Amino acid sequence: MILYSHVSLLISCDAGNAATITELLGVQPTLVRESKTMGQGEDGSWQESTHHTWTLHSPKSHTDGDPTARLHALADLIEPFASRLPSLHPQFSPSIDIIYHITPQHPDGITGEFDWFQMPADLMRRYGAWDLSVSYESFWFDHPDWIPPQPQPWWRRILESLRRRKQHSHHGIPPT
Repeated sequence: MILYSHVSLLISCDAGNAATITELLGVQPTLVRESKTMGQGEDGSWQESTHHTWTLHSPKSHTDGDPTARLHALADLIEPFASRLPSLHPQFSPSIDIIYHITPQHPDGITGEFDWFQMPADLMRRYGAWDLSVSYESFWFDHPDWIPPQPQPWWRRILESLRRRKQHSHHGIPPT
């Protein structure tokens, strides 16, 4: 089951620059996402940083098409303003992002499951002409019925260790 998925044009920016990007490209983003991260400052202390991403999603969702169809639809959406993308360099680095957050269909793992992604040459040429790199990420989450293994109680680990020592002593193997 797909929990979340997108095929998008992403442009990392500061909060104030999102309006500048919109004006330069002449298109409204699907959203401007804010994310916060923790990182070490120059003094070694942990500091929160806020990042923004100007985002334009493909007009096709994961229910409307596979990643290749969604990339074609996004390229068609970008085409009218593609000639303005170079005006974003070097301050901004636009790129194409494909993300899947998926729940495996089997409780015991992802047996026989995979995602298929094909980037035809004509589509590569289009994105390459616009200097847009493409990244693909697939995140697999636990199946709702999966039960993670529980750690053994301390007393069971001791009994297992004693059992192994006894087996090794019968075979002339020094204990570990």
